[in-house]
Amino acid sequence: MIIKRNLFEKYDNYIFGVPYKENDRVLVNKGDKIKEGTDIIEKYIHTSKYSFYLPTQIGCEQNKAEKYVSCMDGELVTKGSVLAERMVAGGLSIKKLISPCEGVVDLTKIKSGYLDILGEENTVTLKSSFSGKVEDVNPLDGIVVKSPASAIDIKAISDIVNTDGQPSNKKIFGEFVTLGDGKEVLLKAEGDDYHNKIVFVGKHLHPKLLHDLFEKGADFVLTYSMDYQEFRKQGLPVGVFGGFGDIYCSDEFCKLVSSMKGSFAIMDYNESQLFFLNDLAMKNKDKNIFLQKLNGATVKSLSSGNYSMLGTIIDLEEDKSDILVKWENGRTGNINIGNVEFVSIKNI
Repeated sequence: MIIKRNLFEKYDNYIFGVPYKENDRVLVNKGDKIKEGTDIIEKYIHTSKYSFYLPTQIGCEQNKAEKYVSCMDGELVTKGSVLAERMVAGGLSIKKLISPCEGVVDLTKIKSGYLDILGEENTVTLKSSFSGKVEDVNPLDGIVVKSPASAIDIKAISDIVNTDGQPSNKKIFGEFVTLGDGKEVLLKAEGDDYHNKIVFVGKHLHPKLLHDLFEKGADFVLTYSMDYQEFRKQGLPVGVFGGFGDIYCSDEFCKLVSSMKGSFAIMDYNESQLFFLNDLAMKNKDKNIFLQKLNGATVKSLSSGNYSMLGTIIDLEEDKSDILVKWENGRTGNINIGNVEFVSIKNI
């Protein structure tokens, strides 16, 4: 694995499509120039009242949640209606999920274990938070826009493979938001509504926080690291910047990524990158901030001469392509940064 030395990559002409539905009203035309604040789409959406994680509510397995649902997608339910039920204690008892209000059932996320109750339909105008040019408008590709952007690599995405085994090419759009200062491990999000949001939680993602965010409507969750077994069993859209387990993460990394808060972001599955459509994204950013904070980090060699040997970084060479490492056999030497893997040797 080659580690890229630039944290952010600059793209002058990133092309993407903003999707819209049949009953939405598109407010721009081919050839239009978009600037921050431009009205793009008038959308008709249902407000979300409740989001229930069925494995928690009725004690079922996530991948079997759909079989316990007692209602249909799009069905209007009233307060007291049974939404899901499961027999427990050998059939002697039934655990039920009861609707706390009137609303419309949304089973869009049922494969991930979530059942949503939607409220009234409202009209919302989507405004641009970026600049660009409309290249085309059509129902298949959406509003195709060319815009300057910056992007950061995502090492792993939980739902990168579709249910049919094919790689996913989807894009998730949303406002980029952060939780806290990115340093502490949180168990619950401070906000109540994360719909249409891509959320960065900081250095480590706890499963309790993950489910709390999706119950509050988050579209995508990002973290520097998380437990590998938890990552593997997620059907939820989660992206990992760094790796798995208790691994090193620079405070400067969290600070730099968190500085993108408020940007319009696109999680591009095909590129395995998070794109920020914000002209300010690359200003006053040090692309090599990742390299400046490596002293003391533990690495594993991928070089054939000492493959799999552990060592500690003690210096960074001037050209920033080589690092000076003290290996576990007591020897010290230079190695290209692309020939090491960053690891944690703590018990998890």
